[in-house]
Amino acid sequence: MIELMVVMLLITIIFAVTVPRLDSSLLQDPRKKTTRMLMNTVRVLRSAAIERQTRQILFLDMDNGRIWTADAAMDEEALSAAAQNAFELPGGIKMVELQFAAKKSIGSGTAEILFYPGGFSDQVAINMIHDNARRFAYKVEPLLPKVKVVEEWVSY
Repeated sequence: MIELMVVMLLITIIFAVTVPRLDSSLLQDPRKKTTRMLMNTVRVLRSAAIERQTRQILFLDMDNGRIWTADAAMDEEALSAAAQNAFELPGGIKMVELQFAAKKSIGSGTAEILFYPGGFSDQVAINMIHDNARRFAYKVEPLLPKVKVVEEWVSY
């Protein structure tokens, strides 16, 4: 009986040590981290545009891998502060191209995705690459509330 209790204690200790490490490794996957951030940001921008009745902007710095948001009513100082607090893409993730349905594509510089007070947005695909090998894209649709993740690059 005592041997069984010792074995159970050892199994409990092993699980207590390994399970937190499994959770943290899942949270640190660069692609999942980027996906969560982008999905939450798009949802918040759509809601803010409707609630405040002002255009909301998602800025994407293609060259430096930075993403930040702003309200169209912000002054230059507030825009600069927002850019200073930008989300930086985790290691191995790179923005390659933004494909707009109604505009020409952008492969460098800073691009803007607009969210309008009517609840819609620009239609755009954010083509990404992970570790210079895995291609994927985030599709932001004008009337759909969620960002769609696609396992290939998208073009319009």
